[in-house]
Amino acid sequence: MKLKHIQATLISSAILIASSYTSTVLAHDFVSSLGAPAGAGATDLLRVDCFSDSTAASQSPTHQMFIQINDGTAAGGKLSASAAIYTPGYGKATTVTDPTGGDGVASPSKILTVIGADAQDVQFFITINHSAAGVKNYTLGYHCQDASGQHTGTSLPLTVLQNQ
Repeated sequence: MKLKHIQATLISSAILIASSYTSTVLAHDFVSSLGAPAGAGATDLLRVDCFSDSTAASQSPTHQMFIQINDGTAAGGKLSASAAIYTPGYGKATTVTDPTGGDGVASPSKILTVIGADAQDVQFFITINHSAAGVKNYTLGYHCQDASGQHTGTSLPLTVLQNQ
């Protein structure tokens, strides 16, 4: 009898915890690090493909890229992420910086909008860099959005073009 009570309590607790758990399910996270051998000039270069996806929250064209960086290491200077989009003849970029590394609090988020008309297929390039030598562990939050901020198709995993 006591075992059944414990089992029921555990199952109820698990259901309660699972149903009350909240997180940003629409954002995608990329976890990596900048290595010490490349010094303060270490830079990771990433590509995120945004596209029409019938399983995404929105099937509307991509309007913007959401980015946010969380610096997991106190040493090694400031950590920044810059997102850029390039359309022939135009270029546009934005940068986010985590003001305090190692505190578990991510940078303020920023939005980079598509140049000209919204598009079904768009590529965004993201660079991660830091201002001092040392290893920097980080988590990049990113996702493609339509004009109302709803999630559109986003490449998973993103493409790593350079990992230093």
